[in-house]
Amino acid sequence: MAGRSFPGELCRHMSNIVSLHAHDRLVTTPFGLLGTDENALSFALGYTFQQCSPFLQWFLRQVGIVGVHTSSLHRARIDLQRRRTGDPAQGITDIEIHLPGRFHVIVEVKVGLAVPAIKQCQRYMKRLSDTNEPEQRLVALVQSPDDTFVQEYAQQDTNLATRLVAFGWPQFLPACVRLMLSEAVQPQAREWVRSFYRFLDEEYEMRAFTTEVWILAASTKPLWANGKSHWDIHQQFRVWWDYKEPTVRPLYMAFRVGGTLDSIYRVSRVEHGIPIIDVVPILRNVRKRWPKVPCTIWYFEPPVKLAKAIRTGGGMYNRRVRCDLDLLLSCDTVQEIEVAMGERRRQGKLQVSQPGGLH
Repeated sequence: MAGRSFPGELCRHMSNIVSLHAHDRLVTTPFGLLGTDENALSFALGYTFQQCSPFLQWFLRQVGIVGVHTSSLHRARIDLQRRRTGDPAQGITDIEIHLPGRFHVIVEVKVGLAVPAIKQCQRYMKRLSDTNEPEQRLVALVQSPDDTFVQEYAQQDTNLATRLVAFGWPQFLPACVRLMLSEAVQPQAREWVRSFYRFLDEEYEMRAFTTEVWILAASTKPLWANGKSHWDIHQQFRVWWDYKEPTVRPLYMAFRVGGTLDSIYRVSRVEHGIPIIDVVPILRNVRKRWPKVPCTIWYFEPPVKLAKAIRTGGGMYNRRVRCDLDLLLSCDTVQEIEVAMGERRRQGKLQVSQPGGLH
């Protein structure tokens, strides 16, 4: 029907009527009103933990506290910016999560390349000792990929060896995607997780990638009689959509077309839970249900040509490959890239498992 809007398209249109700015910064989520510094990130994370028990439960598992049922979390307490009265030397903690009789977690928030100093970590040991819960963790929540400080501090102070854990901000992003697309999570909780995800991704711009390059096969077969193919649509609208792998966050996408790959495309943003027909209206010509099913959409920039075209190689079919960017410059086929990347992952696991490897 002429003029009809699909729900996703209508919401997108309404959200673009008025833009909200604070201190000349675009605000797209409630958390954006807090700012974009460490305190804002701490408050946003703490509130999302409180609103979504499965999110908190997932985080606890990641830092080594397992077997905590969501039903028991209603007895837990989350403190933000807590100062211990009577002992200013203990400082102010960013986030504390405490379930009496079970666990006590202190989260020290850092952004950029910063990591907590060992004296700061030692200062919080007293708080953990005061509650003396069966499970204690001091979590250094960092943006930097370098977590060698954990092993270094553990060697200097045995009290930190069993308690200090490094956790990367980028790890939250794929977890948020899984939760906000899960029907097992309550709708209100999913929406708060979505807001937190958007806050990290759009307002703070917590750039995090699960792979540098995602190589995909693009079909040139028309989707309807005398119509456009997947490849035509990818080129015209600069989008790729998928229903199976929503957590993949590539820095670049690369497409195998007609047996070759000759360009890469930088990903500009990712949207979740949007029917592709809202973005590509011509897909109304497809007489199937999938264009109207919510999916994940990757938007990308104009192509950057490679110095040489890369052949697919034998036995690849429609297989997807995640790889490092430099392999596109040194390999002749996608098959060769897949083998080389597998060897890198294997070597990386070996290094981590060796004594003195990263935790």
